[in-house]
Order: sequence, then C-alpha cells, then structure tokens
Amino acid sequence: MKKRRQFRRWLSLFCLLALLAAPAVPAAAAEQPDRWAQAEVAQAVELGLVPADLQNGYGKDITRAEFCRLAVLCLEEAARVNGLDLTPSRDVRFDDTSDPSVLTAAGLGIVSGNGKGSFLPDNGITRQEAAVMLHNTLKAMGAPIGPAGASFSDQGSIAAWASGPVSAMVGWGVMNGTGGGAFSPLGSYTRQQAYVTMYRLLSSVYMRMESYAYRLQPGERLETGCCYATGSPSAAWSSSDPAVVAIEKDTGSGAVTLRAVAPGAASVTCRSGDFQMTAAVTVAQATAAAGSDFTGASRLHYSNDVAWDLCRALEQQIGIQIFYLPEFDDTVPGAVVTHATFGSVTLGGAYFQQVYQELLKMKEAFDLYPDGFLKEVVAKKGSRRTQIVLFPSDMVLFDGQVSGMGGGFHGEHVYDGSGARCDRIYYTGTGDPYVYSHEMGHMVVSSAMIANGWTASCNQWVSFTANSGSEGFVSGYAMVSRPEDFAETWAYLWHNRDQVEAMLSTGRSEALRAKIAYLTEVLIKQYKTATRETLPWSGMAG
Repeated sequence: MKKRRQFRRWLSLFCLLALLAAPAVPAAAAEQPDRWAQAEVAQAVELGLVPADLQNGYGKDITRAEFCRLAVLCLEEAARVNGLDLTPSRDVRFDDTSDPSVLTAAGLGIVSGNGKGSFLPDNGITRQEAAVMLHNTLKAMGAPIGPAGASFSDQGSIAAWASGPVSAMVGWGVMNGTGGGAFSPLGSYTRQQAYVTMYRLLSSVYMRMESYAYRLQPGERLETGCCYATGSPSAAWSSSDPAVVAIEKDTGSGAVTLRAVAPGAASVTCRSGDFQMTAAVTVAQATAAAGSDFTGASRLHYSNDVAWDLCRALEQQIGIQIFYLPEFDDTVPGAVVTHATFGSVTLGGAYFQQVYQELLKMKEAFDLYPDGFLKEVVAKKGSRRTQIVLFPSDMVLFDGQVSGMGGGFHGEHVYDGSGARCDRIYYTGTGDPYVYSHEMGHMVVSSAMIANGWTASCNQWVSFTANSGSEGFVSGYAMVSRPEDFAETWAYLWHNRDQVEAMLSTGRSEALRAKIAYLTEVLIKQYKTATRETLPWSGMAG
C-alpha cells in the first residue's frame, strides 16, 4: 500500500510539472457545461447531486463508478425529502473495487458486474446502459414507472434488455434522442449528460407533466397539468416565448391552458420548489401525409398527432393494428360496435393527447404479458385478422343504437362471423390498464379454448363452478356470463393477483383454483411463449 501511495505522489508531481510546462489554456471555457446543459447542471449542483470533484470536465465520458456516486446522491436526496427507506443488499462483492457508492448502487439493483466477479469501475457507459441505470434508480425510489412511448429511427439497434428502459426514460422526459429521429444507443455518455438526466430523474419523481411534447395549431387551446409531491403548494408556469405559446392559468382552480399564438417553437416550464419540468411545444398548421403501419398498410399521419410514434411501436410489439380517429375502417359486416360520426371531433392537440394517454395505459397492460405472446395468439388465428379500435365514447353505436355511455369506458370484443374474418377489440372513453387486459382477455382466453376444443373446454370450465357460488369467481361481474368470467379471470391474474391470492388463502375457493389451473394448462399447451415461468400466477394453481 505504501508503494502505491508513493507512486501516486510521483505521478501527481509529474502531472503538475507537465501542466506548468504546457501552454496556457483558458480554464473557464473548458470547465463550463455546454450551453444546452448549463441551467440544469447548475440546478443539479445546487441540489447537491454533483460531488465537488466532478464539477469539471463536463464533456468527458462518465465512468461506471462516477455514475454510481450520482445515483446514490440522488437516492439520498429522495430519502431526505420523502422518507424513502434504502436498504441495499450486503452480499454484493467485486474483485476490482470496494467503492461504497458502487456497492450501494449494486446492492439496490441499479448496476451489476460483468458476470465474472468484476465491476469495471473506470469503464464508460453507453446511452442505452445509462437508460437502464436511470430506470433502475427510479425503481429503487419506488416510483410508479409505467411504460411510456418512444420509437426511434434506429430502434432496431437498441438491445432488447434496454428497449423498455429507453422508452420509459424518454417518455418520462429524462432522456432525449440525439437528433434526426435517432437515439444512438451505443453512443457514449458524458458527465454533463449524466448530471442533467439525474436532475431530471429526481424532478420526475416529484413532478410529472401530462406530456413532454405538444404539437398545436395556431389559435388552439389545450388544458394541461403538472402534478408534484414536494415544493411549494402551487406550481409556477412560464413560456420561453409567449409570442408562440402563451400560458393561461385559472387562479381559482389552478388549471393551466396552453394557447398557441403563432407558428414557431417554444418550451413551457412548470416549477415547484427546487424542481422543474419542461415540455417542448411546436405550433404549426396541421398537415397530413402518407404513412404506414407495421403491416405496410397505408395510414394517414397528421403532423400534430403526438400519438403516432407510440401507436406504431405498440403495433409492432403486439402484432395487432391499432386504429383511432380519423382513420379506421368501419365496414365490417355484422360488427356489434360501430361509430356514429367523427365529424364533430376536432383533430387537435387535446384529442391526440387523449389518444396518447390511452395508448400508454394499453401498453402498460400488454407489457405484462410474456414477450411475443399476443403475436402468437394472433398468428394462431390464421387468416382471421385482429384489430384494436379507440374512439370517443359519445359516438359509439351498440347494435345500431347510441350507447348512452357518456364519458364512461366501454370495450367490446367482436366475434365477427362474416366473410370479412376480422376480430375487433373496441376501447372507448377513458380506461386503465386493468380494463385493457379485460377486453383483451375476451380474445386471448376464447382463442385458447377454441384451439383446445371449444365445446369440451367450455364445459370443463363451467363444471368447476357449477356448485361453488360466488367463491368460484374473481368478482361479481365474472358471474354475469362465461365470456365475462374468461375476461375477468385473465385480467385479475395480471392486475389483481393479491386479491386472487387472498381468496385462495381462505381455503374456500377450490373451484377458482381449479379454473386457474385449467387456464394455465390450456395456455401452456397452446402457446410456446406461455410457460410456468412467464405466467406469474402459475404457483396459484397448486
């Protein structure tokens, strides 16, 4: 140890002499963050998220060990503010570092080693690795991370293990692309990028904007919001260019409306206490251009459609076409649910924001399923097509009659027997991930039972609850009919497992346990992607 310290002293002296002999370079210019990062780096420093010895060399690539220091400081600040309990595993060991920040970060699941006992603390990190580490830091905070849409021109270059975290971090406003529609997953990550994103990450725990990007038409008004958990009792809003987008705030209700004044680009910022979030706003007259979905089918792409990229990415993920106004085919003979008219619907920022939020909820549900599962379900249907349709609830016709659902939510799976051979799942109004799973459950479970032998499977299913009463069903609504029992059971197993386990623990729900065991058996038999490992309720079947 003494020899190592002596070596370091000589090395330091040599470096000092070399610096003294070198030509003078203006230190201030080299030690300042780039202009785009200056404001957020300053806020990160003010919050204590950047150690004093790292407040330099902002353009240098950050190392794995340095990133761990930032993550731990971020978590400590979160713990200070909201009482977060951090209890890292004590079993973490590496053969090349004993850095406390590295061990803490690894013990909290933020980082891991190379699988050979080493951590490689001095190595840099790529942009996709940064996304995963940031995502894991949010998870360690207990933040309710839901999937958020993001799709890039180089999406195929993003590793499968990083795809979800990249999408979430971009959707949360923590990371951005690198320009030209790309993410550059293998690009390096600098100190200033790390400081900015760590500040945004901490802000996002306490403040969430309804969106981090808006496209509005001149004259359009869009109500938005910013939720927060700390800081001042009310949030302050500002616009970088009121001549492009103005902020209108109702002092009574606190509601905030963005008013698109003239074509251009601006940013709106919501600030509360020490934290702030910013959204990019583009004001331009909406235009329509030809686009296509994952099947190659022509689809109309409106320039103000902020849901477009998320929709296309979700289609690719599940292998099902998704339609919303103004474009979907309503000519399927025999369809139970159709639309009345969409002539009264304004295709502006508010509408497309609503679609975007609904797609996020849908994705949150479908992300729970085994990878590739829905694609396999659809493939098993052969030439029978499957579509998902989203539209406002006030324009729904049910068997030719106005539904009268008002602002509520309703979904309908259409078992269409016509020559069109197209199954449709309709989602209307405002739902949540559970409801999206319920409606998908109609198709998933019915398709599995059909493949397993429809009549025999249905008879077997019904036999389990012939004399069980309510104890054999996950909910009262499941007792309405066998199709609803299929859908409810599927949705509860994904979203309400705690409730199902509580029912089974009473020892009075053997009929329900038998149904779960049977459903598990049928799914595993029919689909390669369904296994006892990928179906998280398998243990309930006994």
